[in-house]
Amino acid sequence: MRKILRKVNDRLEMMAMLKFVAAFVGLAEGIVVGSAVVAFITLLDIVPRLAQLTDTENWIRFYEIVIISSGTIISFAWFSNTSLNFGKTILVVIGLLMGVFVGLLASALTEVTNVIPVIVNRFRLHDYIGYVLGALVTGKVIGSLIYWLCINK
Repeated sequence: MRKILRKVNDRLEMMAMLKFVAAFVGLAEGIVVGSAVVAFITLLDIVPRLAQLTDTENWIRFYEIVIISSGTIISFAWFSNTSLNFGKTILVVIGLLMGVFVGLLASALTEVTNVIPVIVNRFRLHDYIGYVLGALVTGKVIGSLIYWLCINK
């Protein structure tokens, strides 16, 4: 009987240790990914560039606080399995704001890597830059709609 209890106790200790290691590895991975996202946003100068384009340089600190706090709140909500039941109108607004963020991120990445000027110069599209930008935006919108309405069901 003691042998069986000892085996059960050893097994429970091993499971507790595995849970501790899994929690530690998950926390470490979260820190690494979060640091990479912050480094990426910093590298692209999204906040200062957005403030410059919208002429709101005085609000840069507010932008930074909103980015940090929203990421933290969403992470805690995700891990606590919290769900909020919003109406369809609110969800459309949230989806629109998320799309704006992704669009700004993609635009900043494109601007930093100078993709559009290189394409325009290489293919001599100086007179058609409006059409190029319109095609990029339309393609992004149509691709997103196809994904969210047809593929992601």
